[in-house]
Amino acid sequence: MPPDEKRRQIAGILLVLASCAAFAMSPTAARFAFEAGGNTLTVATLRAAVGVVLIALLLAATREGFRLPPAALRPSLAAGALSAVVSYGFVGAVAFIPVGLALLVFFTHPLLIAALWHWQGKERFTLRKLGLALVVLAGLGLAIGTAFDGLDPRGILLAALASVAVTGMIAFSARARQLAGSAPINLLVALVSAGLTGGLTTALGAWAFPAGTIGWLGVLGAGLGTTLGLLMFLASFRYVSPVRATMLSNVEPVFGILFAMALLGEWLAPLQWAGVVLVVAGLVLFEMPAKQGN
Repeated sequence: MPPDEKRRQIAGILLVLASCAAFAMSPTAARFAFEAGGNTLTVATLRAAVGVVLIALLLAATREGFRLPPAALRPSLAAGALSAVVSYGFVGAVAFIPVGLALLVFFTHPLLIAALWHWQGKERFTLRKLGLALVVLAGLGLAIGTAFDGLDPRGILLAALASVAVTGMIAFSARARQLAGSAPINLLVALVSAGLTGGLTTALGAWAFPAGTIGWLGVLGAGLGTTLGLLMFLASFRYVSPVRATMLSNVEPVFGILFAMALLGEWLAPLQWAGVVLVVAGLVLFEMPAKQGN
């Protein structure tokens, strides 16, 4: 691999890992908002609203401009609508099944992305990569430590809906990213998601705002984590393919576990640590062919 290409690959991988760390901060921060009286739909709406404000400030500070090329408008709108579906699907899932199982079902989307790119002829997905992806998924199952008894099929279906929706969101975002910068795309995605999620919250009469400074700091942290995470994730498409970026994003729940340990005192059992090791090992092996230029 030429040195310039190697540097680009490293930059892309670092951007994805940084985005995962930012995304993983979001649920831990949101926990503080929940404990202060907020509910999931309200926090999801406020989180998207925080993203709108932050991205607008970023665009104003960098003078990048708010306008999107007409060709990028439609895929960005589609990504925003699907972002709202992701929030709805995941929120609905955790109402019926454990959060761990919802995460496990949701993180089948790297396989869906790989299958979609393979079907479109954009990137070949070999049997070896499929095997490693399944190893990573198994590791996530151990790391999350989900209990599988007393499952409600509605929760599994909603988590699967979120997985399919995020696959589409990434595909449309990747298409828009070829035509425009990540910040203007994210602004429109956040606007559409906030509007749709807020409309759903209002229709259901589900507004429940957190009380106190800690609760609102939780909302701010959740919005900041999601916004920075999405900005860096889309920016990584300049250096690595969406399939590689999405596969690497499997490390996000591992970051989430570490944040929960540090801030919430949630410690892992030995079997969960084994799952963490399995995830990391699977991702390293998944990356090896690309590093060797295969």
